[in-house]
Amino acid sequence: MTGNPPSYKIAVRQQEASRQDAGHRKRLGIVLCWNGMRIDPKSMIGRCPALVVRKTLRQLRIWDRWNVTELEAAAGLAPGTGKVLVKALQAEGLIESCARGVWSVTQAGCTYSVATAAKAVTRVTAERALAQFLDRVEQVNCDPYFLGKVVRVVLFGSMFKAEVMRVSDVDLAVELATKETDGERAREQNDRRAEELVEKGKQFRNTIEVALCWYFETWHFLKGGSRVLALADYKTEKPFVLAVPHCMLLGDDELLSAADSAKAKSEPAARRRRPRDCPF
Repeated sequence: MTGNPPSYKIAVRQQEASRQDAGHRKRLGIVLCWNGMRIDPKSMIGRCPALVVRKTLRQLRIWDRWNVTELEAAAGLAPGTGKVLVKALQAEGLIESCARGVWSVTQAGCTYSVATAAKAVTRVTAERALAQFLDRVEQVNCDPYFLGKVVRVVLFGSMFKAEVMRVSDVDLAVELATKETDGERAREQNDRRAEELVEKGKQFRNTIEVALCWYFETWHFLKGGSRVLALADYKTEKPFVLAVPHCMLLGDDELLSAADSAKAKSEPAARRRRPRDCPF
């Protein structure tokens, strides 16, 4: 992979994307991108800065339901002052009422919680970040230290618009798998790695981070701390990634099943609620 130009420069598979009417919500400072939102960090919602709202939704979305006291804690608001924000979030469709005094984060709220506030970058900067990412992919797959391997990389998003000289980010869908094919041995390797990291001072927040230590360690290395890269889990986002123009940089392309195609074209349904200790 190193030394060769990225595959998307050689041949880009131009597939027609089914376009949904997302609309600009200018009063919130939101601009919809290929796979999410860009928010204006100077905008406000319910007297709260957009970045505070994003952080708040990011914390609340892991719960099935929550009350105004928990929202105030997540947003850093004084007790008794959260009702204004609740009303604003509900008016914008970012949260919904589950019962009297109880709310949950909607699909729109989940999307807002992972929206980027970073400025657009030049195409040259984006291509450099992509090349560095592909180098890290090769390192992961060749270095026996990593318990995970990259089996698929898909490029999609604003990088496909050749006329756009400043792009939102580099959108990549990545599929990881354990290098060890035997499930029991893979779990043993993962447990040993988790113990090694604890001895070095690593603190795991919950059992999920321990059980998926191999995944998170590989994922974080691939991300490389880059603000330009927007990585998505391929298995989770496959219906949406394959429904827009994309190019397989690693692995074989797939066809959308009838169910996945219908899912990609339909209005997004609310996500399954995560357990309280889920880190993502």
